Amino acid sequence: MYVSLVLYQHTLADIQTTLDSLLHTDSVDKVILVDNGGCNWADHLGHTKIAYIKAERNGGFGYGHNLAIRKYTRLSDYFLICNPDIDFDPKELEKLLEVAKSSSAGLYSPKIIYPDGTDQYGQRLLPTPLNLFARRFLPQYFSDRLDDKYLLKTLTVHLTLNKPAPVPSVSGSFMLFKSKCLLALGGFDERYFMYMEDMDLSRRCAVRFGVLYVPSACVIHEHQQASYKNKALLKAHIISAVKYFNKWGWVFDKQRRQINNETLSTLKETD
Repeated sequence: MYVSLVLYQHTLADIQTTLDSLLHTDSVDKVILVDNGGCNWADHLGHTKIAYIKAERNGGFGYGHNLAIRKYTRLSDYFLICNPDIDFDPKELEKLLEVAKSSSAGLYSPKIIYPDGTDQYGQRLLPTPLNLFARRFLPQYFSDRLDDKYLLKTLTVHLTLNKPAPVPSVSGSFMLFKSKCLLALGGFDERYFMYMEDMDLSRRCAVRFGVLYVPSACVIHEHQQASYKNKALLKAHIISAVKYFNKWGWVFDKQRRQINNETLSTLKETD
C-alpha cells in the first residue's frame, strides 16, 4: 500500500504521530510526502519507506495528492489518501485493508473520531445547498435537524452503520482506494483548492465503483474545523461549495436524489 500526505508549512513535529502510525503498519510500503510549500525538511528524513515530492506551487489539497497519485499509484494495488493530523493503531488500517481485499467497492473509509472519542460522522449523504449553508448560518436547532439525515444520524441508519455499509460520501482525511479505481477516476478535481474535493471524488467513485464505510476500523482525526474560526478559510469553503453545486446542480440534481434515496433504502433493508 502507498500513502500520500500533503504538507504546507508543517513541521516534522506536526506530522510525527501520523508518520509513526503509518511507518509501523506492515502493509504500508511507501509514504509520499508532498511539499506544497515550507517543508523542505521532508526531503531529508532518510527513511526507506518515505518518498518526497516538491510541488511547483501550492495548488491545494487535491493538486498535491494528484502529484503522488500520478507518480506512484500504478506501483501498488491500494492507495491511501491521509491527512497529516491522523492517529491510529496499525491494526486498524489492516482491518480496513482486509475488508477492501474481500469487497468490490473502489473506496473504503473507517470510522473517524475526535481525540475524545466523539464520532465525526465522516460518512454522509450527498448534500443539498441547504445542508451545507444551514450548518453555517441557521440557528443550531434547524441545522441539527437537517444534519440528522445528512450525517446519517437517524436511529435506523445509525444502527445499520455498525457494520460495513455503502455510502456516497466519506471524509477526505482517510480514504483507502483500490489503485485501479483511483486511476480510472483521474484523482481529485483540482478546481477545488481546498474543501469539497473529497466529496466530489467520493461521489464519482460511488457512481462507478462503490464506496464502503467500515466502522469496525477506527482512526483519530484532530480535525480543527478551521473554516469555522478563520474568515479566509470560510471564504475558501464557500467558494468550493459554489463550485461543487455549479458542477453537480443546485436545486435540480436528479443523480443526488437518486443516490441518496438508494443509500437510505439499502441501509434500512439491511438493518
